[in-house]
Amino acid sequence: MTNNDSPPPEDGEQLKSSPGNSPGGTNPIDQQQTIPGQAAVNRGSPAFYGQTTMPQRAIARSEAVDTIVTSTPIIAVRNLTKTYILGQTRVPAIQAITLAIYQGEFVAIMGPSGSGKSSFMNLIGCLDRPTQGEYWLAGKLVSQLSNDELADTRNRLIGFVFQSFNLLSRASALRNITLPMIYAGIPSDERELRGRRILQLVGLGDRIHHRPSQLSGGQQQRVAIARALVNGPALLLADEPTGNLDSRTSLEIMAILQALNEQGLTIILVTHESDIAQYAKRQVTFRDGHVVRDEQALTPRSAKEDWTKMVKKASTDEKV
Repeated sequence: MTNNDSPPPEDGEQLKSSPGNSPGGTNPIDQQQTIPGQAAVNRGSPAFYGQTTMPQRAIARSEAVDTIVTSTPIIAVRNLTKTYILGQTRVPAIQAITLAIYQGEFVAIMGPSGSGKSSFMNLIGCLDRPTQGEYWLAGKLVSQLSNDELADTRNRLIGFVFQSFNLLSRASALRNITLPMIYAGIPSDERELRGRRILQLVGLGDRIHHRPSQLSGGQQQRVAIARALVNGPALLLADEPTGNLDSRTSLEIMAILQALNEQGLTIILVTHESDIAQYAKRQVTFRDGHVVRDEQALTPRSAKEDWTKMVKKASTDEKV
């Protein structure tokens, strides 16, 4: 390891997954105009980092940019089934689900505890194997791959964001972000440059040397989002990303995800909160291992607008 290399994972700590490069495309982090308003972040405007300033100004909603949904499914499952064996008991978690999710969609997977939504997320994230059925990811049949092939597919195509952040406690924000690039074999100079860019992108350009204990919950989740994006995944899976956050910070995170989706990133969000699901453009509800509802949201809520209203109301209440 050279002096410029980031350290390996600490004992007892590891990332559940590191995202991989999008097939056939360049990394969006390397493109100066990937996100509208990115130049404003690069200028380092102090207001950008204020406590009452939206971090997603760097990736603000653009009325001129529409989400591009293609006619090719990035995810297609057919009769997907997952059954767990607990002693002599068979527990069906997913029961013969057939579902397609298209490139550019923002889908919320909903349902109560035990409905199968987390099992479904583990399957499409290549973290588990189905008992029966087919799973196609980006045109590739992954349900029959070997463990090594599954790991390679997961690392190349998927970025993960988890409720508990899963950051290395003794590593800085920058080093947490550069770790997936070490696994991808990216040179140290490029890791440093790309890591700084993505931290600016999520509004943490002045927090690159802060450790998780020095960051708020919302800032830690933004580091986790940056880590998931740094290698340019084709698909972002977010498992209860607002579960540990207050209402205001949850809106900040949802606004970031909405802005990324508007740039064409496919996002699948698992949540048990109906108010969070309202920011997605499609809602799929699970119950007892089945899909019981699949609806398009014609006018999803804007997290940025709701955040702005919340800030104005808080300001007004303080003056009263």
